[in-house]
Amino acid sequence: MDTLCIIGNGFDLHHGIASSYEDFRQYAWKKCGLDGYWIGQLEECYPTKNKDGKLELWCDLEYALGNIDFQNAFDESTEDVELEEDHEMRYQAQMEDAPEYYLEMMFEVFHRIFEEWVNQIDINVSPVSLPNFDRNSLFLSFNYTDTLEKLYSIPQRQINYIHGRRCCSNNLVVGHINNLNGNDFLSADPMIYEYAAYDNIAKVVNEQRKSISDIISNNARYWNNLAGIRRIVVYGHSLSDIDFGYFMEIAKNVASNTQWLFSVYYNNPQERNREVKRVKDFINKLGLTCSNCQTFCM
Repeated sequence: MDTLCIIGNGFDLHHGIASSYEDFRQYAWKKCGLDGYWIGQLEECYPTKNKDGKLELWCDLEYALGNIDFQNAFDESTEDVELEEDHEMRYQAQMEDAPEYYLEMMFEVFHRIFEEWVNQIDINVSPVSLPNFDRNSLFLSFNYTDTLEKLYSIPQRQINYIHGRRCCSNNLVVGHINNLNGNDFLSADPMIYEYAAYDNIAKVVNEQRKSISDIISNNARYWNNLAGIRRIVVYGHSLSDIDFGYFMEIAKNVASNTQWLFSVYYNNPQERNREVKRVKDFINKLGLTCSNCQTFCM
C-alpha cells in the first residue's frame, strides 16, 4: 500500500450523511428529554457567536469547547447558592465548589448524548465516485462512523479510527486543545471565592482536552508503518489547529517527496479562493513542498 487516505467529516457530508454539529444540536434538543436543561446550560456557558450570528458551539464544537465563558459558567453554577449570615465560611466554600460539580454534570450529559447521537447517525446512503480513491489504501479516519466499511467494503484492518469508532467499546474522543488558567479570566476586582471557583472552572474545562500527545504515542507503530507511503489524499478534513499534531506526525514519517492531495469544497469563486488559501496556509505551516501538493474537488 503506497497511498494513505485521510478522512474528515466532509467525507460523510459529501455522501449526504447528517453528521454536522448542527445535526448534533438538533438531535440533542429533540432527544435529550430532561437532559435538555444541561444542553441549555452548555449554550449559556458557550455563548460566542460566529460572523453569521450562529453559536460557535454548533459550528466548530471542538474549538468552542476550549473557550468557555468563565463569568457565565460561574453565574449559572452559583445562582442557587444562598448567603447565610451565620455560616459565611460555608457560603464561601459552596461558591468555590459549585462550578466544579455543575460543569462535571454538564459535560457528563454532553458526552453521553454525543455518543448516543453518533451511534444513531444514519449511513444508509449510496457510495459515490471519488477522485483519487483507492480501496486498497491505508485509511486514517477522524470520523466515528463506519462509512468506509459499509459503503466501500474497506476491511477494518486497513482503517485507523484515530478518535474511536462508534458502536463498540472505544471511547469517542472529542475535545479542545486549550490550556486554561482561571486567573486569566478574573474580573478586575474579584470576590475572594472567585479565585478558587475560576480555578475549578479551568480544571474541569481542561479535562475536556484531547490528549493528542498520548494518542500519537499510542499509535507509534502506525506512524512508523507509513514509511512506504508515496501519496496522501485528504478528503473533507477541516485542517484545523486541533488536529495539526497528527498531520505533523504523518509528515515526519513519510518521504519528503510524498504527493499530497487536498479536497476543497466551494459554491462560488470567492469561496474557492478562501478554500485554496486555507490549504496553502496549512501546507506552509506543515512545511511541505508546494510542488508536491495539489487541490481537487470531490
